[in-house]
Amino acid sequence: MLTASASTPNTESGESPKPAPTPDNWHGVTEGLNKAREHVCNGLYQEAVDTLKEILEFAPSEPRAWSMLGEILHKHGHTEKAAACHKKASALDASSNLDNSTIPASERLAKLLWSQGESDAARAMLALLLLRKPEDESLIEMRKAWNRTSPETQ
Repeated sequence: MLTASASTPNTESGESPKPAPTPDNWHGVTEGLNKAREHVCNGLYQEAVDTLKEILEFAPSEPRAWSMLGEILHKHGHTEKAAACHKKASALDASSNLDNSTIPASERLAKLLWSQGESDAARAMLALLLLRKPEDESLIEMRKAWNRTSPETQ
């Protein structure tokens, strides 16, 4: 039977914690979702839930994993937890769509580099963005701000 326990992810009762996903033992979200789907098709619902929990430990903002977990929980009568999973998936989808439609990925990357103290890389990325859109006011303002300050003083 499928359990809906609130146990700590990444552990089984009586066992020591499983190692955190690393490049050696983590194959990515897509492969994990495929594995979870395969488990569902084979009627191995608890294994599918376990796989989805592993995905969510590594990628907690993956709406497809939350949605699939919600479907499995709903199918097994855990309606409140299922509704929470679907709500989380919807919120992440909406946030993702909003973020993707308003700011180009390269601009978000430049801001991330800047916030992490990689000022040279951030400025190089910004320079490329300005070559593509020299009249973009938000990019011009970003350049002015970055020329006035360093990432540490933000």
